[in-house]
Amino acid sequence: NNEEEIKKQKDNQSRSSCRDIDSRIYLARTTVDLFNSIDFSSWNIMSVTLHTTIGDLKLEVYCDTCPRTAFNFLALCASGAYDGTKFHRNIKGFMIQGGSTEEKTGVKGGESIWGPVPFPDEFHPNNVHDKRGVLSMANKGPNTNRSQFFLLYEAQPHLNNLHTVFGRLLDGWDVLDKIEKLPVMGSKAPKKKLEHCPIEPPVIKRVTVHANPLADEMIVFPTPDGPPEKRL
Repeated sequence: NNEEEIKKQKDNQSRSSCRDIDSRIYLARTTVDLFNSIDFSSWNIMSVTLHTTIGDLKLEVYCDTCPRTAFNFLALCASGAYDGTKFHRNIKGFMIQGGSTEEKTGVKGGESIWGPVPFPDEFHPNNVHDKRGVLSMANKGPNTNRSQFFLLYEAQPHLNNLHTVFGRLLDGWDVLDKIEKLPVMGSKAPKKKLEHCPIEPPVIKRVTVHANPLADEMIVFPTPDGPPEKRL
């Protein structure tokens, strides 16, 4: 009986996993279709406010020069994907990094609005890492963008054409100052990769998307074998 019960549980888990994969593929394809249908020239200047445990950070998003990256970021913001996520890497004089949805999705490093599949870089000559407050995508190499992003503390020109700049800080400079001063684990970190992790990481409590262009177009996503899913 126990063996039959274990086998039954494994079969159910397998079917559930297959349905989950099918839904992710379907959502990714549907998102691509929607992205291709949007006229980004009408979006003009977009902005969001990250309401963090340290304070508010208002960001401008460059929809005109990097539409795919902007679409991904705004959609993740609007869907609540960033709510409850941490700024997990803080290097004074360099940058603060956050946006990992790993704890929510189970995908290491987080995932984009297209699911676990990364999306390509979008470099533009006017979008460079030239000052404090520049907003850019974190990645693991060319064309590996997902959900993580960072804000610069200082100009970092060596990152040009390696990371996609897609916005800048508009307001909340005092909050950025406070975040930069937060103590990190340093030599006390259990693993070397955690040495730049803040001892008390700032958390994104929620995000406000100002004049949200996704509100009317991206509320309900149908799934292959179930009721509509409120994705965005």
